[in-house]
Amino acid sequence: MLFLGLTLGLWAQSPAITFGALGGGAGGALIGATGLDFSGLPASERAAHRWRAGITYGAIGGVLGAAAGARWGSGPEPTEPHRFWLDKWNTPLFAGIVTVQALDFSSTRYFRNRGKDEWLLTNQLVDNRSAFVTTEISAAAAAISLSYLFHRSGHHRWERWAAAAYIGFGVLSAVANYRYPTTGHGLF
Repeated sequence: MLFLGLTLGLWAQSPAITFGALGGGAGGALIGATGLDFSGLPASERAAHRWRAGITYGAIGGVLGAAAGARWGSGPEPTEPHRFWLDKWNTPLFAGIVTVQALDFSSTRYFRNRGKDEWLLTNQLVDNRSAFVTTEISAAAAAISLSYLFHRSGHHRWERWAAAAYIGFGVLSAVANYRYPTTGHGLF
């Protein structure tokens, strides 16, 4: 139901945004569910990892596709004159998103180096540094693209709140990753 509502909302903005979101989401989900190597996992955990990786990559692909559709499609122009990149609020928020992704990379490598297993993706992906860096860059680009979608639709408060929430969740996740080897459980 939520997915249908979001699709109709995107269609009202622009068909290019909708097609970009659906195409990118489907492609990302396909890559996440079938493109990763799940053979190193026990058979009982493969389906859950496939599901989580498919949703993760689908969300990244969907947001990137929708942002590309908003940028290069024939959608409405922003409703208020407001700069996106060199704005006094957006610039530090986007720097924070990139910093949080770097922190996520280092904290995930920290607990993988201590023999703990990856929950969201696969150990093989996280252990392949170039693939994991690519995933982290894609996640940062998707977070900034989500802010861009809000910017294009004139929801400037949502544009900033989405970035701030992403940073907050990322910091919480990194703290949990650094604590995990000593506490033995995912969150504090």
